[in-house]
Amino acid sequence: MQRPSPLLLLAAGFATAFVAGSASNQVVEASGSGVVSVAEIDADGDFLPDVVEWVTLTDSGSPDTDGDQISDFVEVIASGSPRRESLPLPADQQLRLFVTGPTPGSSDPFTWMHVFHRIMPVGGVNPGVGAIQSFNLWLENPALPGVQIPLNDFAAAGTVYRERITIDEGIWIQVSVPLVSLSILEAILPCTIWAETTVAGQQLQSGQQLIPVPAGAATLVPFFDGRYVIQTLNPVPSLSAPQSIQANKVCILTLDEDTSGPAGTTYVVTAADCEDANDLECDSSCSQSVGWTITIPGGTELLGGN
Repeated sequence: MQRPSPLLLLAAGFATAFVAGSASNQVVEASGSGVVSVAEIDADGDFLPDVVEWVTLTDSGSPDTDGDQISDFVEVIASGSPRRESLPLPADQQLRLFVTGPTPGSSDPFTWMHVFHRIMPVGGVNPGVGAIQSFNLWLENPALPGVQIPLNDFAAAGTVYRERITIDEGIWIQVSVPLVSLSILEAILPCTIWAETTVAGQQLQSGQQLIPVPAGAATLVPFFDGRYVIQTLNPVPSLSAPQSIQANKVCILTLDEDTSGPAGTTYVVTAADCEDANDLECDSSCSQSVGWTITIPGGTELLGGN
């Protein structure tokens, strides 16, 4: 009997569920188990789960990593600079998508997809989740140029919904869903996962590039000034510290566009340097990244969002 392809197995594990009419800060658990999931653990209360703060390189112990009086959530969802002091960005309808890996030591073996909206008032009224008029999810893989694998129609138990109403920063919405095991996800890398939504008539997109690295599955994270970080989806043990200590391998990459074709835009890594990020560790192999090529469907423009 023919085995199903990894792409089909991955698609079958995806889900999306926006819950209308939910109360502020309500969490909806489709599984009904009552067990707190990794999508709800938020040590600093900034509305970004700790697992998301790992992939965004923000500090899960501080709601304002760079101390510029702008919350990490606002800077992350606005594709700003949460690790460097910066001026506020214009408030608008915004969307961000993230995929995270299993937490070491956790009984949850799954990867998760997290979709965040910030909804701002229109005409003096903020309808909250009711402003979301459409939502689409799909996956693109360079092995299947031009093919968008839709993910909206697949359901899974354990969906987490959170909502926060703020005074000046709009209504924040989080929908997180468990996906597949890390091994299944790694089998179809590289790929890009996209979200597209219409909020109060405004069309938004956000994507996350997922790539294979020696430490496992990783993502390309916009860092600062047009540079990127290859960040693992879950913490990995430090090579220079005891195995009980988790450390980040932060390596800042400069990408130059090389070619463009049906599979996407191919970039060459032209510089790779270690840089501090929340006192985390840079791997000694960082400089070896120079010369790598990375193909991204749709290019880097929407890897942040909006």
